[in-house]
Amino acid sequence: HGTMEFHRWVSNIFLVSSLPTYTITRFVIVAPFGRHVPTSSSPNGINYRWWYGPTLPAHFSWFLFECPNLLWSIYCYFQCYDADILFLNLFDDESASQYSNENENIGAIFVQRKDSISISKNLVLLLLFTLHYFNRAVIYPLRMNSNSHEVPLIVIISAMTVTTVNGYLQCFYLCKGVSLGELTVEVGLDGYTRSNRSTASGKSWGGNLLSWLGIVTFFTGMGINLHSDGVLRKLRRYGPSMKPTTQLKNYGNSFGAALIDSNGGNFTTSKPYYIPHSPFFRYVSCPNFAGEILEWFGFAMASEFSYPSVAFLVYTAANLIPRGVAHLEWYLRKFDNYPKERRWAVIPFVV
Repeated sequence: HGTMEFHRWVSNIFLVSSLPTYTITRFVIVAPFGRHVPTSSSPNGINYRWWYGPTLPAHFSWFLFECPNLLWSIYCYFQCYDADILFLNLFDDESASQYSNENENIGAIFVQRKDSISISKNLVLLLLFTLHYFNRAVIYPLRMNSNSHEVPLIVIISAMTVTTVNGYLQCFYLCKGVSLGELTVEVGLDGYTRSNRSTASGKSWGGNLLSWLGIVTFFTGMGINLHSDGVLRKLRRYGPSMKPTTQLKNYGNSFGAALIDSNGGNFTTSKPYYIPHSPFFRYVSCPNFAGEILEWFGFAMASEFSYPSVAFLVYTAANLIPRGVAHLEWYLRKFDNYPKERRWAVIPFVV
Protein backbone atom coordinates (compact mmCIF):
# COMPACT_ATOMS: atom_id res chain seq x y z
CA HIS A 1 0.00 0.00 0.00
CA GLY A 2 2.81 2.39 0.90
CA THR A 3 4.65 1.55 -2.30
CA MET A 4 1.62 2.41 -4.42
CA GLU A 5 1.18 5.68 -2.52
CA PHE A 6 4.77 6.60 -3.38
CA HIS A 7 4.14 5.62 -7.01
CA ARG A 8 1.06 7.85 -7.08
CA TRP A 9 3.03 10.71 -5.52
CA VAL A 10 5.77 10.40 -8.18
CA SER A 11 3.08 10.28 -10.90
CA ASN A 12 1.62 13.52 -9.56
CA ILE A 13 5.03 15.21 -9.59
CA PHE A 14 5.70 13.98 -13.12
CA LEU A 15 2.36 15.27 -14.38
CA VAL A 16 2.68 18.66 -12.67
CA SER A 17 6.23 19.09 -14.02
CA SER A 18 4.77 19.19 -17.53
CA LEU A 19 3.67 22.80 -17.02
CA PRO A 20 7.09 24.29 -16.16
CA THR A 21 8.72 22.09 -18.79
CA TYR A 22 6.43 23.51 -21.47
CA THR A 23 6.64 27.09 -20.20
CA ILE A 24 10.42 27.20 -19.91
CA THR A 25 11.23 25.49 -23.23
CA ARG A 26 8.55 27.41 -25.11
CA PHE A 27 8.96 30.95 -23.76
CA VAL A 28 12.26 31.18 -21.84
CA ILE A 29 14.96 29.13 -23.55
CA VAL A 30 15.12 26.82 -26.55
CA ALA A 31 16.41 23.43 -25.46
CA PRO A 32 20.10 23.32 -26.52
CA PHE A 33 19.74 20.22 -28.64
CA GLY A 34 20.72 19.46 -32.24
CA ARG A 35 20.55 22.51 -34.49
CA HIS A 36 19.66 24.67 -31.49
CA VAL A 37 23.00 24.23 -29.73
CA PRO A 38 24.51 27.74 -29.92
CA THR A 39 28.10 28.25 -30.99
CA SER A 40 30.49 31.18 -30.83
CA SER A 41 29.55 31.99 -34.43
CA SER A 42 25.79 32.04 -33.90
CA PRO A 43 24.38 35.06 -35.76
CA ASN A 44 21.75 35.75 -33.10
CA GLY A 45 24.43 36.51 -30.54
CA ILE A 46 23.54 33.60 -28.23
CA ASN A 47 26.73 31.89 -27.12
CA TYR A 48 27.28 28.49 -25.58
CA ARG A 49 26.66 28.86 -21.86
CA TRP A 50 29.02 27.38 -19.30
CA TRP A 51 26.28 25.52 -17.45
CA TYR A 52 25.47 23.49 -20.57
CA GLY A 53 28.59 21.52 -19.67
CA PRO A 54 30.82 19.58 -22.07
CA THR A 55 29.33 17.89 -25.11
CA LEU A 56 29.32 14.15 -25.79
CA PRO A 57 28.94 12.23 -29.07
CA ALA A 58 25.33 11.97 -30.23
CA HIS A 59 25.31 8.16 -30.49
CA PHE A 60 26.51 7.70 -26.91
CA SER A 61 24.26 10.48 -25.61
CA TRP A 62 21.13 8.96 -27.10
CA PHE A 63 21.96 5.61 -25.56
CA LEU A 64 22.52 7.20 -22.15
CA PHE A 65 19.29 9.13 -21.95
CA GLU A 66 17.03 6.46 -23.44
CA CYS A 67 18.39 3.33 -21.73
CA PRO A 68 16.88 3.91 -18.23
CA ASN A 69 13.42 3.08 -19.63
CA LEU A 70 14.80 -0.11 -21.15
CA LEU A 71 16.60 -1.09 -17.95
CA TRP A 72 13.46 -0.55 -15.89
CA SER A 73 11.42 -2.81 -18.18
CA ILE A 74 14.04 -5.58 -17.94
CA TYR A 75 14.37 -5.25 -14.18
CA CYS A 76 10.63 -5.25 -13.50
CA TYR A 77 9.96 -8.19 -15.82
CA PHE A 78 12.57 -10.43 -14.22
CA GLN A 79 12.85 -9.17 -10.64
CA CYS A 80 9.97 -6.92 -9.59
CA TYR A 81 6.60 -8.26 -10.67
CA ASP A 82 3.40 -9.75 -9.35
CA ALA A 83 2.51 -12.90 -11.29
CA ASP A 84 -1.21 -12.26 -10.79
CA ILE A 85 -0.81 -8.83 -12.45
CA LEU A 86 1.71 -9.37 -15.22
CA PHE A 87 0.45 -12.82 -16.24
CA LEU A 88 -2.85 -14.70 -16.28
CA ASN A 89 -3.78 -17.05 -13.47
CA LEU A 90 -6.90 -18.93 -14.50
CA PHE A 91 -6.17 -22.44 -13.28
CA ASP A 92 -9.64 -22.60 -11.73
CA ASP A 93 -11.25 -22.00 -15.15
CA GLU A 94 -12.09 -25.44 -16.53
CA SER A 95 -12.79 -24.01 -20.00
CA ALA A 96 -9.29 -22.55 -20.34
CA SER A 97 -5.97 -24.00 -21.44
CA GLN A 98 -2.87 -22.18 -20.23
CA TYR A 99 0.43 -21.73 -22.03
CA SER A 100 3.05 -20.80 -19.47
CA ASN A 101 6.76 -20.84 -18.85
CA GLU A 102 8.33 -23.77 -17.02
CA ASN A 103 8.31 -21.81 -13.78
CA GLU A 104 4.84 -22.38 -12.32
CA ASN A 105 5.13 -19.21 -10.24
CA ILE A 106 5.12 -17.07 -13.37
CA GLY A 107 1.60 -18.12 -14.41
CA ALA A 108 0.03 -18.29 -17.83
CA ILE A 109 1.22 -16.14 -20.72
CA PHE A 110 -1.62 -17.16 -23.04
CA VAL A 111 -5.01 -18.57 -22.13
CA GLN A 112 -7.12 -20.35 -24.73
CA ARG A 113 -10.83 -20.77 -24.28
CA LYS A 114 -13.46 -22.18 -26.57
CA ASP A 115 -13.31 -19.44 -29.21
CA SER A 116 -10.71 -16.96 -27.97
CA ILE A 117 -7.10 -16.53 -26.91
CA SER A 118 -6.21 -14.09 -24.13
CA ILE A 119 -3.04 -12.45 -22.85
CA SER A 120 -2.48 -10.04 -19.99
CA LYS A 121 -2.86 -6.40 -21.04
CA ASN A 122 -0.10 -5.53 -18.61
CA LEU A 123 2.32 -7.83 -20.42
CA VAL A 124 1.32 -6.51 -23.86
CA LEU A 125 1.84 -2.90 -22.75
CA LEU A 126 5.19 -3.76 -21.19
CA LEU A 127 6.23 -5.34 -24.51
CA LEU A 128 5.15 -2.20 -26.43
CA PHE A 129 7.07 0.01 -24.02
CA THR A 130 10.18 -2.19 -24.33
CA LEU A 131 9.91 -2.30 -28.12
CA HIS A 132 9.84 1.49 -28.37
CA TYR A 133 12.83 1.99 -26.10
CA PHE A 134 14.86 -0.83 -27.59
CA ASN A 135 14.58 1.11 -30.83
CA ARG A 136 15.39 4.44 -29.17
CA ALA A 137 18.25 3.22 -26.96
CA VAL A 138 19.91 0.69 -29.29
CA ILE A 139 18.78 0.77 -32.92
CA TYR A 140 18.35 4.54 -33.33
CA PRO A 141 21.85 5.47 -32.02
CA LEU A 142 23.44 2.81 -34.24
CA ARG A 143 21.72 4.30 -37.31
CA MET A 144 22.60 7.91 -36.55
CA ASN A 145 24.88 9.76 -38.90
CA SER A 146 28.48 10.27 -37.88
CA ASN A 147 28.16 14.06 -38.29
CA SER A 148 25.24 14.42 -35.84
CA HIS A 149 25.53 17.30 -33.38
CA GLU A 150 27.14 16.50 -30.06
CA VAL A 151 24.86 16.80 -27.04
CA PRO A 152 25.51 19.09 -24.03
CA LEU A 153 25.82 17.37 -20.68
CA ILE A 154 22.89 19.34 -19.22
CA VAL A 155 20.58 17.81 -21.84
CA ILE A 156 21.86 14.30 -21.10
CA ILE A 157 21.35 14.69 -17.35
CA SER A 158 17.88 16.19 -17.80
CA ALA A 159 16.80 13.47 -20.21
CA MET A 160 18.17 10.67 -18.01
CA THR A 161 16.27 12.07 -15.05
CA VAL A 162 13.01 12.04 -17.00
CA THR A 163 13.50 8.54 -18.43
CA THR A 164 14.52 7.14 -15.05
CA VAL A 165 11.36 8.49 -13.44
CA ASN A 166 9.14 7.51 -16.35
CA GLY A 167 10.62 4.01 -16.59
CA TYR A 168 9.81 3.46 -12.94
CA LEU A 169 6.27 4.82 -13.30
CA GLN A 170 5.29 2.75 -16.34
CA CYS A 171 7.09 -0.52 -15.63
CA PHE A 172 6.31 -0.72 -11.92
CA TYR A 173 2.65 0.02 -12.61
CA LEU A 174 2.44 -2.66 -15.30
CA CYS A 175 4.40 -5.32 -13.41
CA LYS A 176 3.38 -4.78 -9.79
CA GLY A 177 0.72 -2.09 -9.65
CA VAL A 178 -2.74 -2.71 -11.07
CA SER A 179 -4.05 -5.53 -13.24
CA LEU A 180 -5.63 -4.21 -16.43
CA GLY A 181 -7.25 -7.56 -17.22
CA GLU A 182 -7.05 -9.55 -20.42
CA LEU A 183 -6.56 -8.63 -24.04
CA THR A 184 -8.55 -11.08 -26.12
CA VAL A 185 -8.41 -12.24 -29.71
CA GLU A 186 -11.84 -13.60 -30.48
CA VAL A 187 -12.16 -16.42 -33.00
CA GLY A 188 -15.92 -16.85 -32.70
CA LEU A 189 -18.73 -14.47 -31.78
CA ASP A 190 -20.87 -16.80 -29.67
CA GLY A 191 -22.29 -15.63 -26.37
CA TYR A 192 -20.27 -18.19 -24.40
CA THR A 193 -16.95 -16.67 -25.35
CA ARG A 194 -17.98 -13.13 -24.59
CA SER A 195 -19.52 -13.82 -21.21
CA ASN A 196 -16.70 -16.14 -20.17
CA ARG A 197 -14.07 -13.56 -21.02
CA SER A 198 -15.80 -10.79 -19.09
CA THR A 199 -16.18 -12.98 -16.01
CA ALA A 200 -12.56 -14.15 -16.02
CA SER A 201 -10.90 -10.81 -16.67
CA GLY A 202 -13.22 -8.48 -14.83
CA LYS A 203 -13.11 -6.14 -17.85
CA SER A 204 -15.88 -5.33 -20.29
CA TRP A 205 -15.90 -6.02 -24.02
CA GLY A 206 -15.74 -2.25 -24.51
CA GLY A 207 -12.47 -2.10 -22.56
CA ASN A 208 -11.06 -4.84 -24.75
CA LEU A 209 -12.01 -2.88 -27.90
CA LEU A 210 -10.47 0.32 -26.47
CA SER A 211 -7.21 -1.51 -25.84
CA TRP A 212 -7.09 -2.88 -29.39
CA LEU A 213 -7.74 0.59 -30.80
CA GLY A 214 -4.95 1.89 -28.60
CA ILE A 215 -2.51 -0.72 -29.90
CA VAL A 216 -3.38 0.15 -33.51
CA THR A 217 -2.89 3.84 -32.69
CA PHE A 218 0.44 3.07 -31.02
CA PHE A 219 1.81 1.31 -34.09
CA THR A 220 0.42 4.02 -36.39
CA GLY A 221 2.33 6.64 -34.41
CA MET A 222 5.44 4.47 -34.40
CA GLY A 223 5.23 4.11 -38.19
CA ILE A 224 4.96 7.90 -38.64
CA ASN A 225 7.86 8.44 -36.24
CA LEU A 226 10.14 5.87 -37.88
CA HIS A 227 9.36 7.06 -41.41
CA SER A 228 9.95 10.72 -40.55
CA ASP A 229 13.19 9.93 -38.72
CA GLY A 230 14.29 7.97 -41.79
CA VAL A 231 13.64 10.93 -44.10
CA LEU A 232 15.67 13.24 -41.86
CA ARG A 233 18.48 10.72 -41.49
CA LYS A 234 18.80 10.27 -45.26
CA LEU A 235 18.80 14.03 -45.78
CA ARG A 236 21.71 14.43 -43.38
CA ARG A 237 23.57 11.46 -44.79
CA TYR A 238 23.23 12.10 -48.52
CA GLY A 239 22.60 15.83 -48.61
CA PRO A 240 26.16 17.00 -47.93
CA SER A 241 27.28 15.19 -51.11
CA MET A 242 25.33 17.78 -53.12
CA LYS A 243 26.85 21.11 -54.08
CA PRO A 244 26.00 23.93 -51.65
CA THR A 245 24.65 26.10 -54.45
CA THR A 246 22.11 23.48 -55.53
CA GLN A 247 18.45 24.19 -54.84
CA LEU A 248 15.96 21.50 -55.75
CA LYS A 249 12.38 22.67 -56.14
CA ASN A 250 10.83 19.24 -56.48
CA TYR A 251 8.84 19.05 -53.27
CA GLY A 252 7.75 15.51 -54.01
CA ASN A 253 11.33 14.32 -53.55
CA SER A 254 11.96 13.08 -50.01
CA PHE A 255 15.66 13.90 -50.16
CA GLY A 256 15.95 17.03 -52.30
CA ALA A 257 15.61 20.54 -50.95
CA ALA A 258 17.39 23.85 -50.60
CA LEU A 259 20.56 23.95 -48.57
CA ILE A 260 21.37 26.23 -45.71
CA ASP A 261 23.85 26.31 -42.89
CA SER A 262 22.58 25.95 -39.32
CA ASN A 263 24.51 28.90 -37.86
CA GLY A 264 24.77 31.18 -40.85
CA GLY A 265 28.45 30.43 -41.50
CA ASN A 266 30.05 28.97 -44.60
CA PHE A 267 29.56 25.41 -45.78
CA THR A 268 33.17 24.45 -45.35
CA THR A 269 32.99 24.68 -41.57
CA SER A 270 29.31 24.17 -40.70
CA LYS A 271 26.63 21.53 -41.16
CA PRO A 272 24.26 22.12 -44.08
CA TYR A 273 20.52 21.66 -43.56
CA TYR A 274 17.74 20.82 -45.99
CA ILE A 275 13.97 21.12 -46.15
CA PRO A 276 12.55 17.61 -45.65
CA HIS A 277 9.72 16.41 -47.88
CA SER A 278 7.44 13.42 -47.61
CA PRO A 279 3.66 12.97 -47.18
CA PHE A 280 3.93 13.38 -43.41
CA PHE A 281 5.91 16.61 -43.78
CA ARG A 282 3.27 18.20 -45.99
CA TYR A 283 1.50 20.20 -43.29
CA VAL A 284 3.73 19.91 -40.21
CA SER A 285 7.41 20.57 -39.70
CA CYS A 286 7.98 17.77 -37.17
CA PRO A 287 5.87 14.69 -37.97
CA ASN A 288 8.44 12.63 -36.04
CA PHE A 289 7.30 14.43 -32.88
CA ALA A 290 3.65 14.08 -33.88
CA GLY A 291 4.17 10.34 -34.38
CA GLU A 292 5.70 9.93 -30.94
CA ILE A 293 2.87 11.82 -29.25
CA LEU A 294 0.39 9.63 -31.15
CA GLU A 295 2.30 6.55 -29.97
CA TRP A 296 1.88 7.45 -26.33
CA PHE A 297 -1.73 8.47 -26.84
CA GLY A 298 -2.30 4.95 -28.17
CA PHE A 299 -0.40 3.51 -25.23
CA ALA A 300 -2.59 5.44 -22.79
CA MET A 301 -5.70 4.34 -24.68
CA ALA A 302 -4.60 0.69 -24.57
CA SER A 303 -4.17 0.97 -20.79
CA GLU A 304 -7.68 2.47 -20.59
CA PHE A 305 -6.05 5.80 -19.70
CA SER A 306 -4.23 4.68 -16.57
CA TYR A 307 -2.86 7.57 -14.54
CA PRO A 308 0.88 6.91 -15.18
CA SER A 309 0.33 6.59 -18.93
CA VAL A 310 -1.66 9.83 -19.06
CA ALA A 311 1.05 11.60 -17.05
CA PHE A 312 3.64 10.39 -19.55
CA LEU A 313 1.51 11.43 -22.52
CA VAL A 314 1.06 14.95 -21.14
CA TYR A 315 4.76 15.28 -20.34
CA THR A 316 5.74 14.02 -23.81
CA ALA A 317 3.53 16.63 -25.46
CA ALA A 318 4.86 19.35 -23.11
CA ASN A 319 8.42 18.41 -24.07
CA LEU A 320 8.04 17.86 -27.83
CA ILE A 321 5.64 20.65 -28.82
CA PRO A 322 8.01 23.51 -27.81
CA ARG A 323 10.83 21.76 -29.67
CA GLY A 324 8.60 21.44 -32.73
CA VAL A 325 7.66 25.14 -32.58
CA ALA A 326 11.36 26.06 -32.29
CA HIS A 327 12.08 23.90 -35.37
CA LEU A 328 9.33 25.60 -37.39
CA GLU A 329 10.54 29.06 -36.40
CA TRP A 330 14.11 28.08 -37.30
CA TYR A 331 13.03 26.83 -40.74
CA LEU A 332 11.09 30.05 -41.41
CA ARG A 333 14.14 32.14 -40.48
CA LYS A 334 16.57 30.15 -42.57
CA PHE A 335 14.61 29.26 -45.72
CA ASP A 336 12.95 31.80 -48.03
CA ASN A 337 11.31 28.97 -49.97
CA TYR A 338 9.88 27.10 -46.99
CA PRO A 339 6.51 25.55 -48.07
CA LYS A 340 3.67 27.94 -47.23
CA GLU A 341 1.21 25.11 -46.56
CA ARG A 342 3.47 23.77 -43.80
CA ARG A 343 2.02 26.10 -41.20
CA TRP A 344 1.96 23.76 -38.21
CA ALA A 345 4.82 22.62 -36.03
CA VAL A 346 3.60 19.28 -34.67
CA ILE A 347 -0.18 18.76 -34.75
CA PRO A 348 -2.12 19.88 -37.87
CA PHE A 349 -4.61 22.70 -37.19
CA VAL A 350 -3.56 22.85 -33.53
CA VAL A 351 0.06 23.88 -33.05
